[in-house]
Formats: sequence, C-alpha cells, structure tokens
Amino acid sequence: MDFRQLEYFKAVVEAGSVSQAAKNLNMTQPPVSHAVAKLERELGVRLLERTAKGVNPTKAGLYLLSKGERLVADRNRAVETLKLMGEGAVGDLHVGVEPMVINEIIADVLAEFLEQVPSAHVSLADVTPDVIVQGIQSGGLDMGCVPFAPAQFAGFVADICDWSPIIEIDIKLAVPKYRAKEHHPDGKGWGRWILPSPIPAFSGMPDAAEKALAADESFEVLEVSTPQTALAFVAAGLGVAPVTERMAGKSDAVALLDPPRWLRPMQATLLWKRGAEITPLMERWLQATRIVAEHRRALGR
Repeated sequence: MDFRQLEYFKAVVEAGSVSQAAKNLNMTQPPVSHAVAKLERELGVRLLERTAKGVNPTKAGLYLLSKGERLVADRNRAVETLKLMGEGAVGDLHVGVEPMVINEIIADVLAEFLEQVPSAHVSLADVTPDVIVQGIQSGGLDMGCVPFAPAQFAGFVADICDWSPIIEIDIKLAVPKYRAKEHHPDGKGWGRWILPSPIPAFSGMPDAAEKALAADESFEVLEVSTPQTALAFVAAGLGVAPVTERMAGKSDAVALLDPPRWLRPMQATLLWKRGAEITPLMERWLQATRIVAEHRRALGR
C-alpha cells in the first residue's frame, strides 16, 4: 500500500464512481481502477461495493478511509516539516556557551536567530569551555562558543573541532575603586590577580598572567570558576581581574582601567565537530552570528 493508492481510493469514495474520480484527478479511468484493485488485492479485503449507480465503501473501506486520511495528513505534515528543516526554518539546535560570551555576543545572536527562524528551538547550555569541547565530541552539542582564538586551542581541540572566529572582545582591568589612581606598568605590583582556573583545552588569561608576571614578587592568584565571579571579589578589595565592560556593568566599588599590553583582547570563536554535517539550522546560526559581529564592528565595539 502506498500513498498514491490511498489518494486514489479517497477520490473514488468522494466522487461516488471511478470515472468521476478520474475526471476530478485529471486522469483516465484505467490507472485509477488499477490502483484501487491492486490496493484491495494487497490488503486482502474488498473496499468498494460496486453498484449500477456507482460505488460505496464497505465497512473495511470506511475503516481504511478514516485511517488513510490521517496517514495522508501525517505524510503531508512530515513532507512540509522536512522541507522546512531543509531550509533551516525548524528543528532543534543545541549550543554550548561560555558564560562570558553570552553577555558579549550570544544574547544578541540568539535574538537575531529567532527573528529569522521563530519556529526553531534553541537549547543553550551555560558551561565552561572544556565541557563545550566534550559536548561537541560526544554529539550532545551541535555547536559551541568559546572566548579563545584558534591559536589558543590545544592540539586535541583542533583535532576534534572545526571553527569560525567571530569577533574580538576588548578586555579591561577591574580594580577596587579606591585603587583606581595607582600606576603599575605592565601590570606589575597589583598583588593578587583574580583569574579563571586554567583549562587544559585552551591557553588564556591565567597562562598570560603567569608568564608576564613571573618576576613580580607581589603576584599571586585567586582562582575562580568564571571571570564573572571575580567582580564581587574585586569589589571587596581582594585583588584585580580581567573583565569586559559589559560584564562589569556599573559598580560604585569597581573601576575599569586599560589592561597591560600583554593582556590581549579575547576572540569569540564558534566550534562544531570536525567533519560533521553543518545542518541548515547550524548554517542559520552561523549567519546570525556573522550579522551581529558585522554590526558590532560597524559600531566600533
């Protein structure tokens, strides 16, 4: 049994005769008669009661008609959904995002994406970069966004992932407000730095600070899970921390200074599994990301 047979059978029942059904379908009568007869043979039951006035459905025919209409409707919905999926207009997208880049760009990307594809469902996982890589490798995440440039990737990350750099994110040095007028060339002399814990998958702020401040006797590190966590400690006078302006917001207890030269801007980068299919929905996400990044660059921020 196929959908064509069901459609012909439905047309015959609605028309009350094979000849009228053929006319309604813009066909000749033999193919319609053949399709219905073949359907009866395949199912092993008579579906139509043939009379001098035309045809009427048997009990089996009425049963098939009720179920067949649902099957055809389900088929039509499935075809339409698959078409929309092919266009990247519907579907599920699972994205892992490092918390810092949510504030900096991903919130705007999500807004742009949903404006383009309102019927899509996006699941955002707010996780650390190493968890993002694990999720991409396992297939639990379709894509991820991390605040690292490809040059900062460990070798195994480059083996696992393909990527697309998005945009640079400027860094500021958050210091307690009462220390805002202090001057510390190259960042030396600040004492305690509040930094994210080192991640084997990426080299970042902790590695840069350890290298640049190795000879600074006052240098020590208070490790935190994310850069956002550091702000409360800076406000409490516990040290200084690299942050972004968006992340810092407005605080009466924190001042933002230009960072030392060795503390370079972050690079937000999209990741996905190397060699994996870039689905139409993933392509839409990439497109939304590029639109937001271009807009940011045009505004100079």
